Amino acid sequence: MNRKNNTTKIIMRVMISKRMKKLDLSKAADKFDTISSDVRLYYNKETGEFGFYNEFEDTGYDDYADDDDADSDAYDGDDDDDRFGDECWVAAPDQYEINEYGMMTAFAESAEDPRAKELLSVALQGKGAFRRFRDTLSRVDLTEEWYAFRHDAYIAVARKWCRYNDIPYDEP
Repeated sequence: MNRKNNTTKIIMRVMISKRMKKLDLSKAADKFDTISSDVRLYYNKETGEFGFYNEFEDTGYDDYADDDDADSDAYDGDDDDDRFGDECWVAAPDQYEINEYGMMTAFAESAEDPRAKELLSVALQGKGAFRRFRDTLSRVDLTEEWYAFRHDAYIAVARKWCRYNDIPYDEP
């Protein structure tokens, strides 16, 4: 009996995975960039849509789905936990799991110019590190490099998240 249940679960997973759309990691990285302490992001494994939930406004909305994503029903914000509690919805990593501060630290350590490396490392110390880091990027002329590095880091987060949640994906 137990073996039969396991076989049924495996068959169901295969059937579900065949229905799942492949997630574009670059699009996922862009969506993950919107996550904050106020905004939670969910992904629907069946339709390929993202759904956002803003805790303070108690509004869930999924109208940020791309035009080529599946059509979505209107959502009025009620019963967010019920809506995103379905098996098809998977919570995206939160801001702490994404760890943008860690990304900034890694970027600072990877800087080839010793002066830029030092200035970026100092900028990351203490309160206000995010603002100082951005200001320092401008001074050392590494803003474009930072955003490319950051996007690649978000793609790595998305890839790891997809693997963990058995979500098929396409590389950018």
